[in-house]
Amino acid sequence: MHPKFAEQRQGDRRRNLPLVSAIPGLILVGAVFVAFDTLSDAGLVAAFRAAVQNCQVKGNIDLADGTRTYYLPGEDRYTAIRIHPAEGERWFCSEEQAAAAGWRKAGR
Repeated sequence: MHPKFAEQRQGDRRRNLPLVSAIPGLILVGAVFVAFDTLSDAGLVAAFRAAVQNCQVKGNIDLADGTRTYYLPGEDRYTAIRIHPAEGERWFCSEEQAAAAGWRKAGR
């Protein structure tokens, strides 16, 4: 076989690898991310899950004293509050979930 065609044939084989061959690597990367997120307590997985579920209760941490407060949609400061999961803030899917996690309602 001519060397030019042999080179082309080898390149075709590499391009035709099924997407399935990437799955073990993706699973490993996902497992490492979840382990890091859990050990570092960053809360990124929980934030992603809450976003997918369209959870709208905002759990905010006061920088001055570390108070954990949750805000419901429609409350005064709700639109101004920005949630930073890497800093421990998070989203909740219900007021009951926020209270059970030890967060207090805004305005109390």
